[in-house]
This record gives sequence, structure tokens and C-alpha cells, in this order.
Amino acid sequence: MKIKVLLVIPGKEVQTVKIPASIKFIKAFIGKELYRIKLNEHTVLIANRNARLDEFNRFLEGNIILGTFLIVSIKNKHRVSMKKKDIRTFSNMFKLRKHQRKIDIYKNEYLTQYYLNQRKIQERNAENNKREIFEIAA
Repeated sequence: MKIKVLLVIPGKEVQTVKIPASIKFIKAFIGKELYRIKLNEHTVLIANRNARLDEFNRFLEGNIILGTFLIVSIKNKHRVSMKKKDIRTFSNMFKLRKHQRKIDIYKNEYLTQYYLNQRKIQERNAENNKREIFEIAA
């Protein structure tokens, strides 16, 4: 059985898609390690726990969601098609233009700090390697 869900891909607008309702398909599509965030009593966000750290997607309550994710309706613990009202609500909530500026700022700050830390680690490793070489040679 196919259900109507919202697909949110980093850097792209929210899309309404029809997918099989099976968790096996969702794991193949999103990733093996899933986590769920309850958006309301009958809607959940399903994302990959192991998404790459540079795949900033959207903000939700001050937290950033990484990688591609789905928004799915739940009824009696089963995944079902989203209602038009919910599609409108969550499409508006996750519009790219509402999140893009914050994501760009966050990404620049994060990546700057990340590369600075990587440079420090490389410098420390180079110093340690020099010390070890001198100790071995002595």
C-alpha cells in the first residue's frame, strides 16, 4: 500500500510523494538507523540518525535536522497518508526560504570551527611526529 508523505531534502523545497508504507522501504530510502520526532499527536518526522554532519537541512525547535527526512501520519500505530490540511501545515512549516538563511549562517560557523579544529589536530600530529622521529634518531 502506498501512502502520501512529505519528503524534505537538504537545499530543496518540500515535496509531496507517494511511497510504500513499509519500514523496510523507509530504511532503504532514508538510512538504516532511524529516529522519530513527534510533531503532533498523529504526525512524526522520520530522519536518519547517521546523516552526514555537513547535510544541514532544517531547524526544528532550535535543533538542526541533518540529511533527508520524511514527515508521515500515524493512525493506530500504522503509517497512513497525510491529510491535505497536514500537508499544507507542514509544507509551510518546513519551507526552504524560512530555514535557508539560518542554515547558511550555522553552516558557515560550524564549518569554520570544524576546519580550524582539523588544522590544530594536524599541527599537533606533525609536532608529535617530529618529536618521535628525533627520539628514535637519538
